[in-house]
Amino acid sequence: MTSKKSDSKTGSAGTPHYEAVIPRAQHPISRKKIDRDAMRVMKRLNQNGHEAYLVGGAVRDLYIGKAPKDYDIATDATPSRLRKLFRNCRIIGRRFKIGHIYFEAGKVIEVATFRQSAADATSSSNGIVRSESGIILRDNAYGTPQEDARRRDLTINGLFYDLKTFAVLDYVDGVKDIKARIVRMISEPDLSFAEDPVRMLRALRHSARTGFRIEDETMDSIIRNHADILQANSSRLIEEILKDLRSGAAAPFFKAIFGAHLLGDLLPVLSDQLSRSGSAHPFWRRIETLDSRVIAGSEFSSSISLSLLLYTTLFNEEEMWNATRKLSPLALKQIRGNFQKSTAALQVSRRDTERILQIARNLSTFNHLLRNDRAPGKKLNKNYSRDVLDCLEIEVESTGENLEITKRWSAIVGENERKRSAKKREKGEAEEPAGGGPSRRKRRRRRRRRGRGGKSGRNNG
Repeated sequence: MTSKKSDSKTGSAGTPHYEAVIPRAQHPISRKKIDRDAMRVMKRLNQNGHEAYLVGGAVRDLYIGKAPKDYDIATDATPSRLRKLFRNCRIIGRRFKIGHIYFEAGKVIEVATFRQSAADATSSSNGIVRSESGIILRDNAYGTPQEDARRRDLTINGLFYDLKTFAVLDYVDGVKDIKARIVRMISEPDLSFAEDPVRMLRALRHSARTGFRIEDETMDSIIRNHADILQANSSRLIEEILKDLRSGAAAPFFKAIFGAHLLGDLLPVLSDQLSRSGSAHPFWRRIETLDSRVIAGSEFSSSISLSLLLYTTLFNEEEMWNATRKLSPLALKQIRGNFQKSTAALQVSRRDTERILQIARNLSTFNHLLRNDRAPGKKLNKNYSRDVLDCLEIEVESTGENLEITKRWSAIVGENERKRSAKKREKGEAEEPAGGGPSRRKRRRRRRRRGRGGKSGRNNG
């Protein structure tokens, strides 16, 4: 490894930053394990005179022997330049403009222009806009690869992979922390979290997913500043929560944010329940079961994931499990009120809200029938049945009860779905989107108006 001291800036532990070039022979990353479309993007940028590197979590995962789920690229090409080079590119983002390059099967390669360190740019004239509290609202100040690396959140996410030389570029001592299995902020933690409170969730997430220990100064800062998480944009917070629910490592993540007091800020009702019941609370078994299903390859919609998260905060347990018919209007009103109270800090979409409440309305009925081994009959033909059953299957799997009945019901629902799809294909109708979303409606033909003399037309004058 060749390295040189680049400047006197220090990380959270006071260690100096080094600019290290780690040649192919000294690191474990093979280009054969890199996504082909990501390589195509980098090659096109390089061929057109631009710098382009694989960055962030993909490099970290490849370094520790994991298969990356997402591929991010950093480049000196501006967003407008990306649109010219890639016809399949869409520019998104207000806080920071990035390019999403789309490929088959919904794959997206994210490409961002090198950003300037926020510590070196404080005024709105250079593209960085801050709130009164110091949170970065807009960050479109472009910089160098070194500056871009140092403005990232964690040292283990600050590595760059150069496709031209097959070398790893390390400007933040990230390799050292990977080998030591440590999660550390690149900049001083209090300052980093003040700029973007969501970084607290990211630090805990990567600790949960990798099993790495969070460095003491970083952990102390998270606990000290946990309440600042509510200053983050609520739509970003729900995105982060959903990301972890679908990760296959939701259980260790929620244990981490519960221990760091962040769960009490984001989901106070759930946090209070867990504080009273401890490790015996059924929430933990339910989330562990969700993880096992995700790891096995199952995919769940946002409404199902959030229903499982909010399960115990929405229902009066006794009323729900002992219901013999549909929940009363008073109970439904109670559920809606519980939902609003439980998610006050998060911006759940209207569609997900109504879907979750729909699941709640029918879950008690399905559970009563389950416990009495009675077939739901026509209810299994409803569009919501798959969502309810997915939730119910995870619930019974976490308890080990009534597994055979739910499997039988699931087979019935699957057969009903196949029949409905076949009928729609025969009629030439659009199939309902996955996740139970609204199907495409047929356009109604407008009727022509008739005039007084019986002739058609809008105006007979």
